[in-house]
Amino acid sequence: MSAMGVVLLTLSLLNGGCQSGAQVAHSTATFRPGTGFTHHQIMVDGTPRNVWVFLPKDYKPTKKYPTILFLHGLFEAGEDYQKCLSAGLGPVIAKNPDRWPFITVFPQSDGNWKGEARERIAIVALDYTQAHYSVDRDRVILAGLSYGALGTWEIGAKHSERFAALVPVSGHRATEMVERLIMVPVWAFAYTGDMFVQPQSSEEMCREIAERGGKAKLTEFEGVGHDGWGRAVAESNLVEWMLAQHRTNMTPAPVPAAGRTALAHIE
Repeated sequence: MSAMGVVLLTLSLLNGGCQSGAQVAHSTATFRPGTGFTHHQIMVDGTPRNVWVFLPKDYKPTKKYPTILFLHGLFEAGEDYQKCLSAGLGPVIAKNPDRWPFITVFPQSDGNWKGEARERIAIVALDYTQAHYSVDRDRVILAGLSYGALGTWEIGAKHSERFAALVPVSGHRATEMVERLIMVPVWAFAYTGDMFVQPQSSEEMCREIAERGGKAKLTEFEGVGHDGWGRAVAESNLVEWMLAQHRTNMTPAPVPAAGRTALAHIE
């Protein structure tokens, strides 16, 4: 492959189908005002931060909605407020926004999601959404892509009481958080040929969670890729699984008997 071909392939993998944030936001232009993708600014420790909120087309304040807090990857960070929609879950929703059943929250970090200051961006964005919209607080999923998936491990561990499940896609490992993740169901996704984050990171996380009695499932896609959100939604029952998760129904998985090894289910 030529050098230009490598560059184009890399950009395609990073952009998750090459939709711009503006295109994603415009995908719900015909929705009733106040629904679809709407941009907001929230104050976090005295600094304004960008956040997008997707409201389903049939949104009614009298109904409680399952909700996803989505953490973008490193390349969607910064001050371009539409960029956080351009990869991961944003383009997936934009393909068929009429049928997406979740309130979905897209906070924007100024970098990755490591550290207390950036963690607060995510949590304040969730607090803001819960205060302004009809969120079912027992059905909140924390999800992410790449460094956002690392944020899913870390923020999910620190605030496990707030989430019904975690969905990290192509994430780096955070094995120091494993003990705090065993109470939250996990479905992770990775590419076997990921050029940016080795799939062994997801394998190790799911294996260690399962070995400690948690519930962790990993689906690996064959081939070269990084942004697996499109395939995760199109080629699995992930949406149905997320809809079925409920915080009050969470129970720890049985602890493995002495001398036995509990392996994560890998597809």
